[in-house]
Amino acid sequence: MKKIDSLGFQLKKIDKLILRTLQSRMRTEGFDEVSIVHGYILGYLYHNSDRTIYQRDIEKEFGITKSSVATILKLMEKKGYIERNTEENDGRFKKITLTDLGIQTHLSTVKIIQSIHKELEFGISEEEKKVFMSTLNKMEQNISRRM
Repeated sequence: MKKIDSLGFQLKKIDKLILRTLQSRMRTEGFDEVSIVHGYILGYLYHNSDRTIYQRDIEKEFGITKSSVATILKLMEKKGYIERNTEENDGRFKKITLTDLGIQTHLSTVKIIQSIHKELEFGISEEEKKVFMSTLNKMEQNISRRM
């Protein structure tokens, strides 16, 4: 099997292409300061706005070290995407919430991602999508068994 025929190689290739496209579109839309990790965290905070989120929740959700999350959150706070407020009952914990800028940035990012998905899926039938998703699920199961 040639490298080019390998499913894993092709997945990695398209993953890089999607990432570059996303970064390019984000810059074009004026979001050059939003990293992919910031986008994931904005989405997580947006979709969990009905509950209190602390730094440790983000560490656990994304498998990122305490020091890395602290650095990321500090930068996101500096850029105005989030606020960290000390809990009334326990000063050791800081509740993390999205600002209006953070919400707007998340919503704009979602529109860009949806646009890219639409382009990716152009001309692909529902049946082809089902087969592709089934194949991806099998690949995930295969690789997960090795861990």
